[in-house]
Amino acid sequence: MDRIKNHAHYKHQWALIHPLGELIARLFLHFRAKREKVPGPFLLLSNHLTDQDPILVGSAFRQHMYFVASEHIMRQGFVSKLLEYLFSPITRQKGGNAASTVKGIIRTLRAGCNVALFPEGNRTWDGLTGPIPPATAKMARTSGAYLVTYRMKGGYFTSPRWGGSRIRKGRMTGSVVGVYSPEELKAMSSDEVYKVICRDLYEDAWETQKAEPVRYKGKDPAEHLETFLFACPECGALHTLKSRGDRISCTKCGASSRYLDTGLLEGGFRFATLLDWSRWQDGLLDGMIAGSGDEAVFSDDGVEILEVSSAKTGEKLGIGRISLFKDRLELPGGIVLPGREISGISIRGANSCFIGTGDGRVFQLNPQADCCMQKYVIACRKLGYIDIAV
Repeated sequence: MDRIKNHAHYKHQWALIHPLGELIARLFLHFRAKREKVPGPFLLLSNHLTDQDPILVGSAFRQHMYFVASEHIMRQGFVSKLLEYLFSPITRQKGGNAASTVKGIIRTLRAGCNVALFPEGNRTWDGLTGPIPPATAKMARTSGAYLVTYRMKGGYFTSPRWGGSRIRKGRMTGSVVGVYSPEELKAMSSDEVYKVICRDLYEDAWETQKAEPVRYKGKDPAEHLETFLFACPECGALHTLKSRGDRISCTKCGASSRYLDTGLLEGGFRFATLLDWSRWQDGLLDGMIAGSGDEAVFSDDGVEILEVSSAKTGEKLGIGRISLFKDRLELPGGIVLPGREISGISIRGANSCFIGTGDGRVFQLNPQADCCMQKYVIACRKLGYIDIAV
């Protein structure tokens, strides 16, 4: 259904479902936030911490809003039809071009409706708010709507991106940071608006945890960490990390640490936080790229590849190896993508990777076992193939 022509229908569905969303947010996700009311129509921008963020943000506002969501949710059969009937999300192709999404957002705002967007495009991996596309500021200025900035805390430890679907029992909070009128936005440059957005949405989960310690308790809290960590800091080996229960270990040198319910690491690895480990890996990638020569920077086997041709279909092309070189990305099925042809690369969930090309093709890569696909995103950014993954 056309969301603007059928706006009354979606507002009605929102009013019916909103109490359930509040209940889920409070009882099951341990989210605490005061009920907000802001002038509209508004474009709400929030940092992105969990898969449940639309429920959390929506529970804090009685006012109806349309959420921008990854298009993969529209390829889930009955669930997709139900989401379309209830919420009519504005879809965004991961790894693809965002132009149609921006048009959809502006059209919806100018029709007098509210829109909510998580401009990072991806949940945080290391606990810090990720890069935000500068074009977000231009869109906010030209939309003619109010800009509302919203910041959430605690979600990184409640549902870490690498941690699978399990929710750890702790605490999450959220609040409005700023409300900016269309007149205020027009009086500012796009660069000034961008700085405001980045400032308002920035969250450092580690500093928040240090200032207000919370224990996040859950079953097998370290499992799937190897979708985030790919190098052992003790022996330097790649792809030798394995997680089980509350421990992460290196199968080559035997180093091992325990993941605590505070989010810290305790044991044999030199790092006490995943942020410090991630920063070390980032520097390691610089050296790997510089020293790779004509060889692959790194590779992963057992990766399924599909070509996503629409919001509802995906054609499986095979299973094989993915390899990153300085000038190209080699995919299973003999597909070779020169770096200059890559228009976008992004991760869904923990390790499902989407790669877009300049001619509009989008490939989905699904590893058959836990491995770190995020390193391809980081390396492609370092090689200049992409600016920001969305």
